[in-house]
Amino acid sequence: MKTLIEQSGLEENEAKIYQALLEIGPSTVTQITIKAGVTRTFGYPILEKLSVYGLVSRVSGKSKKILYGAEHPRRLVQFIQSRKNQWERRLKEIEQELPDLVSIYKVAEKPVIKYQEGVEGVKAIYEETLNSTEEILSIIDVEGWDVPEFRQWGKNYNRERSRRKIHERILMLDTPSARTWMKHYPGSLRYTHYRWIKPERLSKINNFRGEINVYENKVVLALLKKPNYMGVLIESSVLANLFKALFELAWTQGIPRSQKGNDFF
Repeated sequence: MKTLIEQSGLEENEAKIYQALLEIGPSTVTQITIKAGVTRTFGYPILEKLSVYGLVSRVSGKSKKILYGAEHPRRLVQFIQSRKNQWERRLKEIEQELPDLVSIYKVAEKPVIKYQEGVEGVKAIYEETLNSTEEILSIIDVEGWDVPEFRQWGKNYNRERSRRKIHERILMLDTPSARTWMKHYPGSLRYTHYRWIKPERLSKINNFRGEINVYENKVVLALLKKPNYMGVLIESSVLANLFKALFELAWTQGIPRSQKGNDFF
């Protein structure tokens, strides 16, 4: 019963005193606090608060001492309804003021880092990119995604990104798997713009088996080498802007896709 009363929004000691009053009827502060297991010092202010809530009232009696009694339990329903109305008003006020709060919000200088391991962890990290409000910049080695654990998920991801009309520019390592992937690309090329990078031009990136995404103030990295699948999301405006600048330099060196349908340079 106490738990039920606490769930109404009353604090623990408030709930104890209200329940004690329900059980023993009109009583003195001493009697109430003993029954509730609350010190007498806290009894007075708590009873006054419950009076303000409309759950407790002073009652007359033969004794000269002040007696307190619980109001009918239906008043508890009215108390909850009143709290509900207050929170609804507060919610509406916050929603109206939210744009002003966002405008003064400062992103912390210290990066926020999320780290996930395993197949499902990598998927969870990448699915956050589907909330991007701007173009995604990517460097990708398709070999890492072209495995049973990710193949169908990757197709579904690209369809969903296209459905949400999120543009992505991709620098793709030029490998046989990558060319096959693009010939049967499951998303919309209207929202996907890519260029090829010859692996031999980036010897250090051979067997990268992963992907880097940059968007908004976020940098996402996936390393897809069995058995150590891992995904990392870093929120940092400074780091994201640095990666965006490096991407633009690399983009100028990429080989554009052919203008002849499905043929590639």
